[in-house]
Amino acid sequence: MDKENLQSTILCNTYKKELFTTNNGYKSIQSLKEEITSEKLIGVKLWITTGPREKFTAAEFEVLKKYLDSGNDILVMLREGGESRSDTNIHLLLEEYAIMVNNDAVVRNMYYKYFHPKEVLVSNGVLNREISRASGKAMPGIIDEESRGNNAQALTFVYRFGATLSVMKQAVAVLFAGSVCFPLNRTILSQGGKLAVLGSCRTFTDQYLDKEENRKIIDVVFQWFMTEDIQLNQTDAEDPEISDYMMLPDTTGSHSCSGWSRTPELKKSSCLGLPEC
Repeated sequence: MDKENLQSTILCNTYKKELFTTNNGYKSIQSLKEEITSEKLIGVKLWITTGPREKFTAAEFEVLKKYLDSGNDILVMLREGGESRSDTNIHLLLEEYAIMVNNDAVVRNMYYKYFHPKEVLVSNGVLNREISRASGKAMPGIIDEESRGNNAQALTFVYRFGATLSVMKQAVAVLFAGSVCFPLNRTILSQGGKLAVLGSCRTFTDQYLDKEENRKIIDVVFQWFMTEDIQLNQTDAEDPEISDYMMLPDTTGSHSCSGWSRTPELKKSSCLGLPEC
């Protein structure tokens, strides 16, 4: 591979029993099936893990931190139940950037369009207007409830079998689960290099990539990673309009619902978080 291609390589990790891997698609995406080392990441612009189900070593975390500090990018996607269900320890990396994937699930509170309640149709979930602008759906002025409900401007996406995120004030929440669903025990994306965290690794699988406007969402994410064209709106970043966290009883026994204490710095109920530079 020549130098130009190396500098824009996207590397999809498969060494931690990830739920999803990449065998084709982007021709500049490669798979890493071995332990993460600095040598393996030479020339890699973006490292991705999609639902890791094994623990990372201290040495691997150190490599990833240095990789990020060197101006490279990381995309982490988990699933409902968060870290505990996946038996991984990725939070040891994420918590340093003020983001955590909660041990919960997001469900809708009404039936609409998709059969499973954990396949949540979100039509008013963009928290930062720059995301809409970059996708071609400009939302001028301050984002308010009226503009959120304008389907001609709002991005609609399907959030599948995902968890919420706890996003502290040092990070920026940019996607929200919306008003048609309740998190089952918490928020959903989160920016160095750049770091993004998504609470669902099933949202952008091949089967659902072209559902609603999921492709536009992931295109914006990759555009944010690979270019400097996207600058998050600072007003929206500092004061996102997020609903209070609402917890539903767990009737299946798969998730705890033992209560939740509010933290003043916590931006509740987001689904995609970015650490601030």
